[in-house]
Amino acid sequence: MKFNILEISDLFPDFIGFIFYPNSPRFVGYDFSPPKLKRKILKTGVFVNESKEKILKISKEKSLDFVQLHGNESSFYCEYLFNKGLKLIKSFRIDKFLPFKNMKDYIHLCTYFLFDTKTTSYGGSGKKFCWDLLYEYNLEIPFFLSGGIGIEDIDKIKNFSRSNSKMFGIDINSKFEFFPGKKDSIAINSFIKKIRK
Repeated sequence: MKFNILEISDLFPDFIGFIFYPNSPRFVGYDFSPPKLKRKILKTGVFVNESKEKILKISKEKSLDFVQLHGNESSFYCEYLFNKGLKLIKSFRIDKFLPFKNMKDYIHLCTYFLFDTKTTSYGGSGKKFCWDLLYEYNLEIPFFLSGGIGIEDIDKIKNFSRSNSKMFGIDINSKFEFFPGKKDSIAINSFIKKIRK
């Protein structure tokens, strides 16, 4: 198996994401069952423009704590899932500006937002957007910072978080992999320890 989930769970991240998007090289497969983790780590299913029925089914079967919507899901789509009791993280892909007008429609439906780099794909590009745009962010929903984050960004992240109280967490991915799905546990362990100091 190409995924080293238990090895990463031993590092005690707060969340672990499982990608249920068939076009992703990190697709876990619809038959995938998350292993029993050693402590309370929040299991997050990542979906891209998936049917609402399939998300509900997978969320229940896999006992997901959160559903992260990384596609073009509308606020009406999110409202349906929210009303079914799912906790949502909505991703917004950032280019040259923050889509405030669009984001406001999701405020009452999501626990967190996630800001990633706008590319032709849906995440996993390893590219950064301009974080300075987030100094304009003034909505009440906390957010995850994502998009090409590597271990070399620790000082920049710490400085950014000191001046941006709405940043809740950091989403790391491609910069901490040997290949898609196989994480570098040594690099992640070093990152977690330094970022939590």
